[in-house]
Amino acid sequence: MSITTPPKDFLTMFLDMNSFFASVEQQVQPTLRGKPVGVAPYIGNTGCIIAASKEAKVYGIRIGRVGDARKICPNLKIIEARPALYMIYHKEIKNVIESFTPFYTALSIDEFAIKLSPSDQNEEKSVKLALKIKERIKDRVGDYLTCSVGIGPNKFLAKVAGERKKPDGLTTVRISALKKFYSTLVLTDLPGINYRLESRLKKFKIDSPAVLFNSSLADLRQALDHGGRLWYYRLRGFEVDDHEIKTKTIGHSHVLPPELRSYKEAISVIKKIICKAGYRLRQEGYYAKGVSITIKFLNNELFSLGHLFSPFCDTKSFTDNAFSLLKKCQWKEKPIFVAIAAFDLIKMQGEQINIFPEIEKSKAISRAMDEINDEFGTNTLFPASVFWGRDSAPDRIPFGSPRYEIRN
Repeated sequence: MSITTPPKDFLTMFLDMNSFFASVEQQVQPTLRGKPVGVAPYIGNTGCIIAASKEAKVYGIRIGRVGDARKICPNLKIIEARPALYMIYHKEIKNVIESFTPFYTALSIDEFAIKLSPSDQNEEKSVKLALKIKERIKDRVGDYLTCSVGIGPNKFLAKVAGERKKPDGLTTVRISALKKFYSTLVLTDLPGINYRLESRLKKFKIDSPAVLFNSSLADLRQALDHGGRLWYYRLRGFEVDDHEIKTKTIGHSHVLPPELRSYKEAISVIKKIICKAGYRLRQEGYYAKGVSITIKFLNNELFSLGHLFSPFCDTKSFTDNAFSLLKKCQWKEKPIFVAIAAFDLIKMQGEQINIFPEIEKSKAISRAMDEINDEFGTNTLFPASVFWGRDSAPDRIPFGSPRYEIRN
């Protein structure tokens, strides 16, 4: 939408699944229902909770270390994350939304923005549509799954509205009521404002959403440079966030459990996450020119290095580049965390033939392995050097074909 066109009420619906990963686990494991649950890629005390159930949030548990959460709630049940399972439910929720409208965007695995059709752009019909979608998700996807819905003039305000009533809420916000709406919030209630940005705003005496809303365009540009202009229009209901997010890096990281805190096992895990990142690189249609690697050790020493190379997308080149950086790492202590990333990405424009035949052979091998793993499941085929770490670094995003079934 152009900023020269006045915004209108009831243009956008924002749907946010409540405690999605944890709720899916409670859906497929009924014995977990009503109990505090945390989902983590690694369930040991050094792992990190990436999702907490509604019951766990009552204790103040959200994202954070597993060990810290267990101290707060000793009866907390930690479940190892199963991204492929969550993606199945994501797709089923998409199917429900598509049964009502094709005008939607999946913003993440558990968030959806819906552009309301002209016939639904009023309070009565938009609320009725939201209630139907909520009901059908429960009927067709899972009776333990709930979502919060916000309806507003743009995605930003619809999302803020949806956050006001959780879980299972439904909130609308009108342009005429924005002044009152912002008076009920604090700065960090607004998506995009973290504690650092909050501190910056307060230096300019902007200490609440109401003051932010009432600030002039000139004041906001002084405080936030070009971002101030975006905030000025975003807060007033203009759609200024309709842009494609450009992928900057593709990578993976993993906290090593105690049994993998040695050179041999850590190297195997690094090779596995290189395979995962290489797969994503090809699936998303990129070549990379840079590689970075980070290793944290038990004594808090950190090795971190990045470098530019010739563009690549095959796993062998990715591995060779990463290990050329690893030669500079001194392993004096036990490794506890590893991360790898491909950066300086170039979108593939057709097939680029490399003048070196060994590179073309490696690309063909990588793609053949991708096809086999897509067909028969993750880790059906993997390099022998990954053997020791093949069960580590569980997927945080779908990797290969999902192998789960939905159960109600």
